[in-house]
Amino acid sequence: MATTPPSRKRAAPKKAPTPSTKKPAASKGKPAGSGTPAHKEPTPTAQEANQLVPRDTQGTGEDVPEDVTTDQLTPRQQRFVDEYLIDLNGTQAAIRAGYSARTANEQAAQLLAKLSIQTAIAAAMKAQQERTQISADKVVLGLWNIFSADARELVQVQVGCCRHCWGEGHRYQRTLSEYNHDREQFRESGKPQEDWEEQGGVGYSPLRDAHPMCPECHGDGCPRVVLGDTRRLSPATAALYAGAKHGKHGIEVQMHSRLDAAEKLMKHLGAYERDNNQKGDPLKNLLHAIAGGNSNGFMPQAVDPEKPTGMAAPSAFTPKADPGPEPDWR
Repeated sequence: MATTPPSRKRAAPKKAPTPSTKKPAASKGKPAGSGTPAHKEPTPTAQEANQLVPRDTQGTGEDVPEDVTTDQLTPRQQRFVDEYLIDLNGTQAAIRAGYSARTANEQAAQLLAKLSIQTAIAAAMKAQQERTQISADKVVLGLWNIFSADARELVQVQVGCCRHCWGEGHRYQRTLSEYNHDREQFRESGKPQEDWEEQGGVGYSPLRDAHPMCPECHGDGCPRVVLGDTRRLSPATAALYAGAKHGKHGIEVQMHSRLDAAEKLMKHLGAYERDNNQKGDPLKNLLHAIAGGNSNGFMPQAVDPEKPTGMAAPSAFTPKADPGPEPDWR
């Protein structure tokens, strides 16, 4: 008999080795967790941080917030300071400095609130005053000169005698040149010599005072306008003088407004602060006055006028009882 050879079991396929997930043990001599230190970026300096502030390079007009506050100004902040000195208008200075017109007002308020901007503006103003020799004291002194100037140095109204004040018999008096001119015209006219009228004589001068008994002007005299020589004005009047021009009625002298100068001086001295603090709501002030100063719109009453009384006097508005049918007197 043939023998059956014993069956052989197939060997199972070997699995691929799984990579180990265990961390290698820490080497002796070094504490656990210590390895190669990570590379750290160096901390930028204040100047480098100020230069790293993002800017609007796409031309969209949107403002990128400038959160970095340093003693040094960015180029756009310095441009804002330079533009602000032109007209002291923060909004317009921000627009000219490159900020968006939509947010220029807010940007100007934020910039002017920064100490670095305030310091830069103060330093620029001081340098400007040193260059131009213009200070606030000189401006205030100029306003005071305008307010305190005597306008009579520019224009005067002088009153002198009239033509009849000092003439013979209070008749019309001529000057010497007028007398000679009238005499020459009379001779050329060919009229007889006996028709010539001397009138009040010669010697009229408007600089003389009026005669108190003059029958023509009754002692009031005649006014005349005299212009002052602008080459000999005092410093205060020179500040008041604004020029002259030929007008319809002659030379017109122009002056600066003394009221405007006074108002600016009052604001500079703070004289309006008390009045501004006293201003309030007109309706509230009216109700306060009506209430007699008790901050209530109604006057308190000791007796309520609407409360009914027991013994009220009869009136047309008080209801009465029905007296019943009228008696028949027939």
